[in-house]
Amino acid sequence: MIIDSHVHVGTFPSVESAGHLLSSAPDVVAFRTRHRELYERFAHEEPLDNGETLIGDMDRFGIGKAIVQSRPGVGNDLVAAIAARHPGRLIPIAVPTPWPTPIDDPREPRNMMSPKGVAAELERCIVDLGMVGVGEIFVRRLTRRLHPEDIADDLAPMMEVIARHQASVQIPTAWTQLPGGLYYGDPIWVDEVASRYPSARVILTKMGRGIDHYFENCLSVAMRNENVYLEISGSSSSHLRRALQAIGPKRLLFGTDWSPVWRFVRDPAPVVLKSIRNVEEATEDPDIRRQLFGLTALSLYDVAISRWERHRQGANP
Repeated sequence: MIIDSHVHVGTFPSVESAGHLLSSAPDVVAFRTRHRELYERFAHEEPLDNGETLIGDMDRFGIGKAIVQSRPGVGNDLVAAIAARHPGRLIPIAVPTPWPTPIDDPREPRNMMSPKGVAAELERCIVDLGMVGVGEIFVRRLTRRLHPEDIADDLAPMMEVIARHQASVQIPTAWTQLPGGLYYGDPIWVDEVASRYPSARVILTKMGRGIDHYFENCLSVAMRNENVYLEISGSSSSHLRRALQAIGPKRLLFGTDWSPVWRFVRDPAPVVLKSIRNVEEATEDPDIRRQLFGLTALSLYDVAISRWERHRQGANP
């Protein structure tokens, strides 16, 4: 069974209408600046449930389960509700640091969250929503500091919750198509966080997105810290081969970065198929492929999956 560890759910009418503009990765990256009026429209719309669309793509590409999280403009409650409608297929994880929308400028102090506020939102997601696990955090939401030790200080309350619940956190690497925060895409600062909280699993998503500089730093942090995992969406088969040699398959995680925007990409291939092909091109060993496609995720998210199932069954006796 293939488990996709990196999926964003929830969509908007304006996003759904933009599919013809988003056929390639460069189209997605340039969407915010190339079609600004259309891009900014979603900030004034109510989010929609796109779970059926996701399930359709999962069935098309042979994905058994997906670990789902929010995207800009979508809250944790909606993510949990979407997952609950697809038992056995979708497992929700929390994003306690909301990503910015076009009307939510991260440069404004009023849009920052306190470290304790982030920790409180994560506790709410665990206790009230049954989530155990943290999706891609928007680091810029809770710190403006640049020294790794200072950044780790600001992340401390959230990381203490994660460590206490034996959970994991996803930290994005390289670039995003969203404004702000590019500095934190270089994961070298994560070394300080990972070393302080060895019982918390830290996942560097996208593994540098195929960019050598970011990948080298992902690899450096992972080699120094046994609790650091690398997720492969947006990466390359050559980088995956190097990671297999350096840290082995048990800390490498399959993901696609499927989202209401990236799902439209078809050139040169859909994002799900691209991630599958990267694994197939990186190794012919069936045992390593099984580890990458599912076993690492099962090991990493076993607490999240079991807690979610208990919570869902309790809510629907």
